[in-house]
Amino acid sequence: MFAQMLSYDPYRELNDLSRRLFGDTRRVPVPTHALPIDIREEEDRFVLEADVPGLTPADLEIVVAPERLTIKGQRKAADGQPLHRERGGNTTFERTLALPRGLDLEAVAAKLDAGVLTLVLPKRAADRPRTIPVTATRAD
Repeated sequence: MFAQMLSYDPYRELNDLSRRLFGDTRRVPVPTHALPIDIREEEDRFVLEADVPGLTPADLEIVVAPERLTIKGQRKAADGQPLHRERGGNTTFERTLALPRGLDLEAVAAKLDAGVLTLVLPKRAADRPRTIPVTATRAD
């Protein structure tokens, strides 16, 4: 038992970090009114993609604040009385995510293309990892 406590599992560490940054990412059933998202980290930014078929930019509201991102939207039903409805009527959704520190909130960009909302969340240059060159001094 003691050996199990001392064992290092890098995958567990990565999963814990992911949960702390973005919430629990385990596959769970998503309600039809929820907003399914994918998030990936790149060297200088995070990229979030969300499926929002049928919505226009006017149907979406994105609010970014220190350590928090909120995406709100509204789907409007077609006019008239449907004979059969599975896609829902007028529905609204809202999804709030915890963001890591060190993002350049002034440079966040959003675009909507073919029903996919893409948010680019750049990291601040000062907070990005950088390589420090080592120089040698010559002793005479």
